[in-house]
Amino acid sequence: MKLVTWSLATFHATAFVLAIVLFAYSRDALGTGLSGLNTFVGLGLFVALWATTYFTTAKALAGLDLLGSAQDRDGYMRRTLRWGARNGMAFLAVLGVVALGIAISNTQPGQIGLGILFPALLIAPIALVVAAAVGGAVGVIFGFIDLALFAVADLGGGDSAPRV
Repeated sequence: MKLVTWSLATFHATAFVLAIVLFAYSRDALGTGLSGLNTFVGLGLFVALWATTYFTTAKALAGLDLLGSAQDRDGYMRRTLRWGARNGMAFLAVLGVVALGIAISNTQPGQIGLGILFPALLIAPIALVVAAAVGGAVGVIFGFIDLALFAVADLGGGDSAPRV
C-alpha cells in the first residue's frame, strides 16, 4: 500500500503544480509569477506540497479496499474531501511559517512585534478557510480520478489471471 500511496501523492502534487503552471502560462503570468523564485525555493515548495500530500493521501487511503468494496469506494470520496481540506490547510501553514520566518529575518532587531504578527493574525483565519475549501475541492477531484484509476487497475480481474 505504501507504493500506491507514494504513487498517488506524487501524481496529485505533480498534476496540481502542472495545472497551476499551465493556468499561469495561459494568462501570460508565468514569468511574473516565477520571477521571485529560484530553483532551490521552487524545489522546496514542491517538496513541502508533496510531503503534506503524501501524509493526507496515506490517511485517506488508510484501511480501505478500493478494489474490493463498493462501501469503501463511497467512503473514500468523503475522506478525499476531509483530507484534501486538511492538505490545503497544512500546506498553507508551511507557507505561513516560511513567510513569517522571512519577514522576521528581514526585520531589524527591536522592530519585531505586532507590526509583523498583527497582519498575519488577521489574514490567517480567512486564508485557512479558503485553503480548506480549495483543498477539499481539489481532493474530491483527485478522488474521482483515483477511483477511475482503481477501476482501470481492476479491469484485469484483480488477483486472478488476466482476462483474454
